[in-house]
Amino acid sequence: MKHDYMNDPSISDKWKFRFSFLDKNGVPGFWGNTPEWKAAYKKLTFGQRLKVAMNFYALFFSVIYLLILGLWKKAVVVILLQILVGFIVFLTDFGWLGSVVSLWVAFRTNIWYYQKVVLKQQDWGL
Repeated sequence: MKHDYMNDPSISDKWKFRFSFLDKNGVPGFWGNTPEWKAAYKKLTFGQRLKVAMNFYALFFSVIYLLILGLWKKAVVVILLQILVGFIVFLTDFGWLGSVVSLWVAFRTNIWYYQKVVLKQQDWGL
């Protein structure tokens, strides 16, 4: 059963916009998006595209922001992933890998929060 987020005063207009877009067009896939999702995304303004696709708080404060949103399972997995990436960076010269984790979290946080609030799903997967 979906949560009626549009009538929930505790959810900001920014999140309502994101949730509404994801409700109408579906969640972007890992390997690619449907043609319908791409067409709807192209109709958005640049600012709206950023709002839907990326979360800047998650980019800079990844684990802390996930915990604030109540996505503690995701936060635990991200911490473990960051430890693993830190170990790989230590052994190799792939310093850019840390940025990849941060970007991944920034691009997926809106989807994870949508799944938690609207779909009532929270799992350990990234």
